[in-house]
Amino acid sequence: FVWDKMREEISNHKGSLKHLLDLSVYHPVPSDDPKGYQKYVVMNYPGDEDYGKFSFTLIVLSQHQQTPIHDHKVICAPICIQGIMTEVLYRVNEGDARGTTLQEVKRHEMHPGNGNFLYPEGLNCHTVGNYSFDGVSMSLHLYAFDAEEVTADGKLVSSVKRVYDKSQVLLADAAVSTTTLEDASDDGDCVSAAAA
Repeated sequence: FVWDKMREEISNHKGSLKHLLDLSVYHPVPSDDPKGYQKYVVMNYPGDEDYGKFSFTLIVLSQHQQTPIHDHKVICAPICIQGIMTEVLYRVNEGDARGTTLQEVKRHEMHPGNGNFLYPEGLNCHTVGNYSFDGVSMSLHLYAFDAEEVTADGKLVSSVKRVYDKSQVLLADAAVSTTTLEDASDDGDCVSAAAA
């Protein structure tokens, strides 16, 4: 049902996300900005008695920029819409003798139209970066939450459960799966937007 409501909301915005998004108005942060990336909420649906909450956020990255390593409390579906994005997925190891650590388990490139689904119960700790594309890369992230909801103390509700420090990442081992666009579409984890 939520997918039907999303299609309806998108059609109310001239029929497609391409019309909704004039990509020329979205810009990355400067390369020396410590935040490292820019995000814009481009559509928000607060939910009603028939449909759940959802929102679309645009992540904009210049070359060598990335999001922090983080996991989500809600479903997240990032889809590349411009340039090339690399998503790195991590397994969170709680209670390790070294504290909470992260193990890289998969790295894949996303070209326009390709993306991934992350579920709170599964492997959902990731970072998205522009490591190879000489220009601005953008990805559209669907979240199953209201991006404009405010808590009782006046703070915006976030889809992010935790943000991790890079020092928590263990050295990669031979078990890391690196996939390209062609490989990613075969393993069931990464999908084309057309197939979603």
